[in-house]
Amino acid sequence: MERESMAAEGTTWKRTTCYECDANCAFDVAVDGAGRAVDLSGPDCPRGAAQLERQYHPERLLQPLRRVGPRGSDRFEPISWDEALDTIAARLAEIRERHGAEQAAFFAGYTKEARPQLQRLAHAFGSPNYLTESGCCFSATLAAEKLTLGYRLKSASLLEAEQTRCLLVWSTNPPASVVPFEEHHAAQRREGRAMVVVDPRRTRTAEAADIHLQIRPGTDGALALAFHHVIFENGWADEAFLKRWALGWNSLRDYAREFPPERVARICGVDAGAIRRAAELYATSGPAQIALSPTATVQHSNGFQNHRAIILLAATTGNLDIPGGNRFFLDKVRPKPIDLFRETIDDLPPRLGEETYPIWTRYWPAGQSMLLPDAILTGEPQPIRGLFAIGINASMWPNSGRMLAALEALEFFACSDFFLTETAKRADIVLPAATNLEREALVAYPGCQFRGEVRYRHSVLEPRGEARPDAQVALDLGVRLGMAERFWHGDLAASWAEAAEGLAPEVRRQAYEDPDGAMVFADALDEEAFEGERLYEVRGFPTASGKVEFDSQELRAAGYDGLPVYREPAESPASTPELAREHPFVLTSGGRSKYFTHSQQQRFPSLAARDPVPRAQLHPWDAEPLEIADGAPVEVHTPRGAVTFTAEVTDAVKPGVVHCFHGWAGADVNRLTDHAHPDPISGFPPFKSGLCNVAPAGE
Repeated sequence: MERESMAAEGTTWKRTTCYECDANCAFDVAVDGAGRAVDLSGPDCPRGAAQLERQYHPERLLQPLRRVGPRGSDRFEPISWDEALDTIAARLAEIRERHGAEQAAFFAGYTKEARPQLQRLAHAFGSPNYLTESGCCFSATLAAEKLTLGYRLKSASLLEAEQTRCLLVWSTNPPASVVPFEEHHAAQRREGRAMVVVDPRRTRTAEAADIHLQIRPGTDGALALAFHHVIFENGWADEAFLKRWALGWNSLRDYAREFPPERVARICGVDAGAIRRAAELYATSGPAQIALSPTATVQHSNGFQNHRAIILLAATTGNLDIPGGNRFFLDKVRPKPIDLFRETIDDLPPRLGEETYPIWTRYWPAGQSMLLPDAILTGEPQPIRGLFAIGINASMWPNSGRMLAALEALEFFACSDFFLTETAKRADIVLPAATNLEREALVAYPGCQFRGEVRYRHSVLEPRGEARPDAQVALDLGVRLGMAERFWHGDLAASWAEAAEGLAPEVRRQAYEDPDGAMVFADALDEEAFEGERLYEVRGFPTASGKVEFDSQELRAAGYDGLPVYREPAESPASTPELAREHPFVLTSGGRSKYFTHSQQQRFPSLAARDPVPRAQLHPWDAEPLEIADGAPVEVHTPRGAVTFTAEVTDAVKPGVVHCFHGWAGADVNRLTDHAHPDPISGFPPFKSGLCNVAPAGE
């Protein structure tokens, strides 16, 4: 419907930002005279287009609930907000008085906007144990990149640069996750630009590549070391850069001699000649850019060092911080921190994971949430007895049935969500969350290389029922816990206004008043200011040594390998051959669907119709002897349990590998994944490399 005709009918259009993923895309929402949203206009994204299905879903929570049956029983009664907040505050205070504030944890999943207020609540309460979903998301790549390079690359490499002559796409598939999906540059052939893709699946991106290295999941580090081997062997390394700006590169060169392509071909299950051709294409075609997922390479038991081996290719070849290579992300938008982390953390007990993963916690201002089930069930590395969470989903944890059991074992558990999920059913109190259309927030996000964007998103709708913004709930609890002065007396707009004090006055004014927000340049510099000059030549590398650390001094000091040493995944045909006899397939998970952000949209009819069943992909060579037909129900089982999926028999997946899509409440692949062998540096779980078997359902 055209906007003009809508306006003639008394409907107004209001600008907002979508929160179906982290892209924060701008959308216009048509609101009728009765205050109901009736239409959307924005990017061509199925998740964004389905926002109104969440808004008006018949199962949406609209009032606070109190559990009256056993945990998980789905037996609740409605209560008032006053009773709900008083109960939560009293139970948290009781845990603090009896056991210490650190035994109450505060968790933030989706939505992420309330994190500053929730972290402030945790630390003002006296607990160091503020936890987030980043315990298994991008924080490990951030830590690996900052420790090694001093700067973040993250997904900056997904930005198109016309100077790029070779794109090395490593374990990411933008057409399934990032706007504009199928039209994304990484999935297109470009004249004058070669492309190499490393992925165990033949994705749409891989189909556009000149070379596709279809590796066994979890062997990324070995493949990266083979690239280094070929590059050094042929004299393609940028030794002038390395001699001036790198520490330990000659040790890495010597270590990489142990990884000739012929050996690595056997480890990874790819052709040795293809490895040599790919390394040559990347090293000699420059400028060359590595395009990385922010999570995929680190979700293995060996992921942290694997990721370091990959990103160091950019340093070995001199492709760091050059046009067409891997540029660094700079801080462009800096709201004032209101989370109290730096003001309080030194006076609080150790965070969960601080003793176990000292490197990761040095770079990430939260506890390691992957330890939460252990903390609840065993008291190690420290006990947790109470939990307040926003947007928590037990299927985020490996061996997720164990996480559900942990939630049931808590003395007290309260959460906020849009729906009464299987996780929320374990809570004592469940609060109804306001959607992005109903809540205000200061939204700051990176944007492109040198520019960031910030806008104040005003709510475009009144909250339905009794729903409240998560950030408001954090303030309300702070007030009830006797800290009104520290929580702006419950004034949510005042909390965002204090955060906005970190912005320049003109930026702040534009962010609040302009529906399109404000553009912010890095350090008040525009893109031309860096033309012809590399950031490290201006600022150096902010690492322990002031150089790119091939051999990390920080890692060595903490007792880890300084070089990106390759180790087999904890479960693999090579490391656990006895287990592999009964579980002969490599299990990987988490390939993206453009219709879902994890599990968030699977209740929505328009999206469920387009991706209706939980799929397990396996190669025809593997399916035929097992008598598994495409579309048939199959049981995937591991030492942790069994889950039923729908078979997708396809040669897009590597023979010997089973790939399961994640996020399905009725078919949770993380019931099968391993919690016992996390990465030793980051604590990240091996979501993407384990062992499994497959059989027709019922056998």
